[in-house]
Amino acid sequence: MSSLSILHLLLLLLALHAPQAKGLPVTTSRSRYSVLMKEIMNDLEKITTTPTDSLSSDEKNFLTKESLLQKNLKVFMTFATDTFGNDSKIMKNLKEFQPVLPTATSTENPIFIEKNKLGDFRMKLEEYLAIIRNYLKSKKLWFP
Repeated sequence: MSSLSILHLLLLLLALHAPQAKGLPVTTSRSRYSVLMKEIMNDLEKITTTPTDSLSSDEKNFLTKESLLQKNLKVFMTFATDTFGNDSKIMKNLKEFQPVLPTATSTENPIFIEKNKLGDFRMKLEEYLAIIRNYLKSKKLWFP
């Protein structure tokens, strides 16, 4: 047998023993942000009712400003810590966004969340997470 036919035979045998893809998506560090957001939303749905109010244009403006993304995150983290504890999944997941958000450059005040109002927290956090998702997409840090 020629060495070429032996090589073909070896390649065929290797292909038969190679692990087969299971059709599962490859998890990258970039896709973890979508998982974190989904976990936050699932937890919010378990502990609060769907908000019936909507955000004012001023509130949306505060959440949308790129210069306030980090400050707003701190407001949400403070509320989560005060309400659910420092070890809550919501708090831990929110903390994961700190390194990818821009440093606060604005002297403006961040968003205000009414104390002990889970509905207000959820409504604003849902909007904020959508804004972060768009920010991460614009920075090529997001894979759905």
